[in-house]
Amino acid sequence: MSSYGYTKTKPSGNNISASEWSLFGLLALILIWAPFQVALFNGQMSDFDSKIYYSVLLTSVLALIGTWYVVKSKLYIDNKTLLMLGSFLTPLCYLISLTMSASKYLAENMVLIQFVYAVIFALSVLIIQNKLMNGLIKKIIIGSAYVIVLFGLFHWFHTTKWIGILFGWFLPVNSEGVFHHAVMETVDGLRLTSVFQYANTYAAYLMAFLFIAVFYLTTTRKVVWQVIHGFMLVPIILSILLTLSRGGLVLLPVVFVIVLLFLKPARQIMWLVHLAISSAATFVILNKVSDIGNELQNSISYSLSMKGWLYLLGASVICTIISFGLQRFISPWLEQKLETLSLKKWANALIPLGGTVIVALLLFLLIGTSAKNMLPENIATRLETINFQQHSVLERITFYKDSMKLVADYPLFGAGGGAWAALYAKYENNPYDIQQAHSFYMQYFVETGFLGMLILMAFLIYIYWNYIRSFTKANEEQRDSHFLYFILATSILIHSVMDFNMSFVYIGILVFLCLGGMTASIESKPIGKLEPKTFRILMPSILGIVGIGLLITSILFVQASSSFASAKETVLTTQDFNKTMEQLRKAKSIRSAHPDYAAFEAKLYMSVYEQQKDEQFFTEAEKVLKNALGDNPHNKSLLLQLIKLYNIKGLDEQVYAVYSQNASNFPWDMKWYEEYMDKALREGYKSITTAPDKKDGYLDEVIAAFEHVKAGVEHLKTLPKGQLQGNPFYITSPMAMNAGRAYVMKGDPAKAAEAMKPYLQENLTDSNNPEDNPGNNRELARWYVAATIQQGQVDQNWYDKLVALGSDQKEQIDQIVEMRFKAE
Repeated sequence: MSSYGYTKTKPSGNNISASEWSLFGLLALILIWAPFQVALFNGQMSDFDSKIYYSVLLTSVLALIGTWYVVKSKLYIDNKTLLMLGSFLTPLCYLISLTMSASKYLAENMVLIQFVYAVIFALSVLIIQNKLMNGLIKKIIIGSAYVIVLFGLFHWFHTTKWIGILFGWFLPVNSEGVFHHAVMETVDGLRLTSVFQYANTYAAYLMAFLFIAVFYLTTTRKVVWQVIHGFMLVPIILSILLTLSRGGLVLLPVVFVIVLLFLKPARQIMWLVHLAISSAATFVILNKVSDIGNELQNSISYSLSMKGWLYLLGASVICTIISFGLQRFISPWLEQKLETLSLKKWANALIPLGGTVIVALLLFLLIGTSAKNMLPENIATRLETINFQQHSVLERITFYKDSMKLVADYPLFGAGGGAWAALYAKYENNPYDIQQAHSFYMQYFVETGFLGMLILMAFLIYIYWNYIRSFTKANEEQRDSHFLYFILATSILIHSVMDFNMSFVYIGILVFLCLGGMTASIESKPIGKLEPKTFRILMPSILGIVGIGLLITSILFVQASSSFASAKETVLTTQDFNKTMEQLRKAKSIRSAHPDYAAFEAKLYMSVYEQQKDEQFFTEAEKVLKNALGDNPHNKSLLLQLIKLYNIKGLDEQVYAVYSQNASNFPWDMKWYEEYMDKALREGYKSITTAPDKKDGYLDEVIAAFEHVKAGVEHLKTLPKGQLQGNPFYITSPMAMNAGRAYVMKGDPAKAAEAMKPYLQENLTDSNNPEDNPGNNRELARWYVAATIQQGQVDQNWYDKLVALGSDQKEQIDQIVEMRFKAE
């Protein structure tokens, strides 16, 4: 038994069982396939579902093979086996929160994803303890990462046609070999995203593999690997800069210092030298490569593409030669010279502290001085805005505060998977439209509450604490054998404090695989109280039950997703209602709670109802929407579709009820409140003759909604200067007019005039707000003037302006003045 990295299995690779090779093969397939499926992004809509379900299917097979492997193996009962069992507490937390979830559909998906992570973790602990398997898995991780880096740069230089020809059968690319949004156009300029379609997550991924490349460059003895790792430094650094990720650049030094603390001084110096040389080479070519990439996205030029590649390859080759020479001649000499210093306890901290000062100085030069002018304009602009008062920082702080409001209402078990996407509109501080909380930890907190957060933190802290303790006792070879897992997991988890990297299931798989790799290396501690027989029953039972559950569920969900896709294809190509419904019913029979399926079905029924006026189709559409809303009560698209259905039939009271009952869920939806006020006023007007006792209740709702919007407008004025408001939010002419009407109908023309006057438009033939129209502005002015006449103090200025527009204006004003709002 080793003091570092207990291995009960054979360390070499001789007589490796078929089940072990099967586990490795499936894991390798997932690691190679997953990143090119938009990294299995959990986009919380049907378009992203099928790939995630395929990953669940592969994981279920992994779990079943793992069950057989555990049964056949006589595994030692220690602290690592308890961690394997403990990893299944995280999906258990999601299962508990599923019972009270804000969206059953989103919560079900997260339960599946968490079981994937638990299975990956548990099995990685087992197979990575085998030396051969450990080496192969590391090669797969690094190899796929380097391919992803080159894949992104092929898109930057627009040399992708061969990708489509050779790999179009495997990769989701078009006929030109282009992966959608591998280079994304944003307000900040073009941003490199490679397979992720999100630049910040790609930057976090690149940051991890930059350090992994340097680590292996300074540790491997094989020339070919030294050349490969040295060659990749410039492409990785270049890609980081082309992501334009401020968070990546800010957190890179943090992770760098943490990783350096685990290295001896000689290696620390070599890391700094290699990174300095490759960074300098990158900056030499950065302007040229940036300009070429920007130009190629607008007009394809083979010669320009080749020019860009020559710059990159030239810089990479030069750096490779220098790095190889440094490692061959300088590194051994440096290690010998610093051997005595390395024995000091404080030695590992000396250079990282100095490095922190150097990095801080470099950042200051790039951000706070004219040195940034040497960079491409888009990169310089992004660096210039790195501060705690720029909008992305302020907005993230707002997201985190709003998350805590949500946690306060669902403190113990959370609001279920996908809770942020389902509920953020109810808790947001201002009218942003963000489906992710931009922090893995805050999102996890929202979804699982204090119980889930406590288990997650205990899980991570225990692994890191024991990994570090075992690391300090190990020899250099043992440390190096699992250090990749520490670098990768730490880089992603630190960056995930301020971004939603873990919403990419592939990233989550990598993190839990690496946590398993770290666990495989920790010092083994026997657990005397747990009988071996108990574990041999418990662990395979859990894996078997989970594997069978995931297998059945994933097959069903894949079928549902496929049927839904077929239904959409059928309606587009044939317009055949019956054939479309046949496919859709297959999907709905499996996932009745899926909001996208329900919305599509209701839309079909509504379309037929509008054509045939058959009440059966109206009834079915209403039933489908209400059933879906039972499982997804905060889904705005379903609510709006229900409103549209009622409007088709002219059911004003039902329309009002939907707006009224859900207004508190969308406090920053200006359109919602405008329509809500209009429908409530109409109900108030109708109640004069039908239910006079209810009239004031409707009118009070109109006034309360108006005051809500007014208060919101005032609140937005208090936002920090650098923070963006988000969606438009202001008092529209119809809002002011309906508030004034409500006061008039309540017999208070003075308050009516007071409510309407601030929102009058000087030019009655135009509007300052694009959402308004001249008709609304004139109508508002007429009601305002009528209110002033009713209170005996006519506003002659506005009266004259209206009359000047035409003789009909006086008649309309008089009609309003003479209107009576009491039952006869």
